Amino acid sequence: MRPHRSIIGQLLVAFCVFAVLMGAAAVVGYVAITGRGTVARQLSSQYTALQEADGQLQAAFSSGESALTSFATTDGFYTTAGRHSFLAQFARARANFGRDLVVLQLRATPGVRGLIQAQGHIGAGLFALARTVAAAAPRPSAAAALLAESALLDQRFAQAAVATQQRLRDGIGKENAASRHALGTGLAWSAVALAIAVLLVLAASLSTVYTITRPLNRIGATVRRLTEGDFSARAPAAGSAEVRQVAELINAQADASDRLRAQEAESNRLRAMAREAGLRIRERLVAADVLNAGRLAVEQILDTDIVYLRLVEDGQLSSAIGRLPPWLIPAEVIRSQMTTEAMADLFEAFRAQTSWVIQDLREPQGDQIPPHIRDAMLKAGAVRQMLTPFGVGNEMLGIIVAQRLAGDRAWTPAEVDAMESVAADLGRGLSHARLYEAENRLVEELKTLDHAKSTFFATVSHELRAPLTTIEGYVEMFGDGEAGEVTPQQRQMLETIDRSTVRLRNLVEDLFTLAKLESGAFTTVLRPVDLAGIIAGAAAAVRPSVLAGGLTLMLNGTGGGLMVDGDAGQLDRVMLNLLSNAVKFTPPGGRIEVASCADGESAVIRVTDTGIGIPGGDQKELFNRFFRASNATGRSIPGTGLGLAIVRMIVVNHGGDIDLQSLEGAGTTVTIRLPLPASAERVGAATEVLRAAGD
Repeated sequence: MRPHRSIIGQLLVAFCVFAVLMGAAAVVGYVAITGRGTVARQLSSQYTALQEADGQLQAAFSSGESALTSFATTDGFYTTAGRHSFLAQFARARANFGRDLVVLQLRATPGVRGLIQAQGHIGAGLFALARTVAAAAPRPSAAAALLAESALLDQRFAQAAVATQQRLRDGIGKENAASRHALGTGLAWSAVALAIAVLLVLAASLSTVYTITRPLNRIGATVRRLTEGDFSARAPAAGSAEVRQVAELINAQADASDRLRAQEAESNRLRAMAREAGLRIRERLVAADVLNAGRLAVEQILDTDIVYLRLVEDGQLSSAIGRLPPWLIPAEVIRSQMTTEAMADLFEAFRAQTSWVIQDLREPQGDQIPPHIRDAMLKAGAVRQMLTPFGVGNEMLGIIVAQRLAGDRAWTPAEVDAMESVAADLGRGLSHARLYEAENRLVEELKTLDHAKSTFFATVSHELRAPLTTIEGYVEMFGDGEAGEVTPQQRQMLETIDRSTVRLRNLVEDLFTLAKLESGAFTTVLRPVDLAGIIAGAAAAVRPSVLAGGLTLMLNGTGGGLMVDGDAGQLDRVMLNLLSNAVKFTPPGGRIEVASCADGESAVIRVTDTGIGIPGGDQKELFNRFFRASNATGRSIPGTGLGLAIVRMIVVNHGGDIDLQSLEGAGTTVTIRLPLPASAERVGAATEVLRAAGD
């Protein structure tokens, strides 16, 4: 099917033809009308002139005939003077007749020329009587004969004049009829031209509608299908040139959309693969596994021939990791060939989180690679290379190198984006793995150190017990006088030695207990224990110190019946430590209060004092080993800093928790919560918590 011309071309052709037909109609009508006017003017001028000339000719003839009649019927016919007057008048009439006849003959049409000649002959006959009059005898018979001949000529001339006038009127009628016919014919042709022009406009309109509406309807249906998701729809390239152009543009747009959707689908596929690869990379905790996972991810995501990694050591590229090609350039050569500017470009690409993409090593862009390295790659058949740095923060850890041996597969933006995504995950994963490995090494070192410390504490505690026992025994023997009488001064010295020995034994016991707790050798035997008895026993143990310090000790809610599952010895140590601290840090005149109650599923013990309190900045460190509050050390109050650490470990070992609230200069409140027997099943899980808390 031959394609339609453009709408503009069709309209121009139709307009030109319409203009030509309209011009032709106008010309024909103009010619008809102007022709009719010309004919009318010609008829008016020609026949009017003929009629005027014929009238003048008739007037000249009538003048001569009238002069002759008047001459023949008057006395002038009989006198010489009358004859001369008549002849002169008759001669003037003849001259006028001759002049008018000449004018009439010049203007006469062929149709009236013969009649005019007849009129001329008759007039010539009339004016020829002048000679007869001049030769005739002046008598009545001659006048009568002259009148008779004049009357005959006048009758003939009148007939000829009537015939001439009739012929003129007939000519005028014919010319008018011909003019009307010509006008009608011109107007008819003009009407035909107008009708053809109208039909042409109608045909052009219908053709335009046909060549526009139907293709546009098909184009509209195609657009609707495309918007409804039928991306295979295409508009037929039919109709006028403009409509075909619109259809071709829509089809081109649909093709471009298909390409964009394909690119987007490919990008989404690669992005999803990169995300999955990132998860696999980040779940590795060994650096070698992370690097291997990153390399495998790039091999799976990119359609590439060669993939390997190079790590960065001391700011230079070093060993390669992966399935290395046999032609791979050694790290030593790489370091020697890589200029400072090239390494700076790599670091700049890493900071910008971009890749170093070379689509063709043979092109000028391949000049970015040092010549020796580039020549080796080209010799091995490598055509395209993508190099992506990876690392974490501002530290570049290495680069991913991907190469293609075929030159017909350019790196796409989606592939570059996927490569950079894998590189980002690889950098984070490698950093985390290295940190994890370093942390594991540190943990192992700390475990070894902690074990050595615990062993040292246990050994020291054990080794110190024997000499302490000996010292205590001899002090007691000296005090009893077994070595002789003891003077007051010596007894005072023995008491000082005894107090120091007790302090040293307490320190040894604390160290020994702490070592056993941290090593897990400290066994907790859970039995039903009445907290009231524990609290009363501890209060009795510290009461001498309370009295010596001028303090007040109050026990609230300790009447008995508050049972827990616990180790009586360990809980007794908890209460002794708390009450000893309260006594130690409370100035004379102060008050210490111990309260106990059941609160939900817990037994609550609260120890409150009005002592010196603890600075806010020190409170978070109180349960750490060997830590002492700054105001305690400033006042030179003795202590080891192990009491609260041991208390916390024992409480946690019983499945409970401990809380401390203090205000410097106002006092301290320590709250212990232990599970009641109904919830004592939580105690079994406390050992692991205890170990973690000890760290």
